Amino acid sequence: MVVSNPWIAVPTALVSHFVCDAIPHFGMGKEFIRTKAFRNFLIFDAALCIVLVLFLGMVQPAYWMLAAVCAFVATSPDLLWIPLYKKSLQGKGYTFTGFYKFAADIQWFERPIGGIVELLWFFAATFIVISLTLL
Repeated sequence: MVVSNPWIAVPTALVSHFVCDAIPHFGMGKEFIRTKAFRNFLIFDAALCIVLVLFLGMVQPAYWMLAAVCAFVATSPDLLWIPLYKKSLQGKGYTFTGFYKFAADIQWFERPIGGIVELLWFFAATFIVISLTLL
């Protein structure tokens, strides 16, 4: 099913990020933010989003521009971690309050083994996107 109404699609994309964060996934806990691996994760996350948007732009299925916007909106909560990552590089202290507390707490099962769930989710989502673009 494709949601063509941006007033529904964009907020749903944002909510979907937190729904997926609540599903067991790869991570190494709250201290992960202090590592270069976290930086690499952010780069990989942004790269996947860009690849998806480029794919949508090449294939141009119905509502592809809306889908591209939704991809960036769904990815954006991870990009909000950049300021805390920068603080950790500078040796500055930080606390998980407000958005960061919510985003950290919702990720109740963030362990290396959760990468298996992410791989399954990635292949399922890729299949769905490709299937929808070929309709």
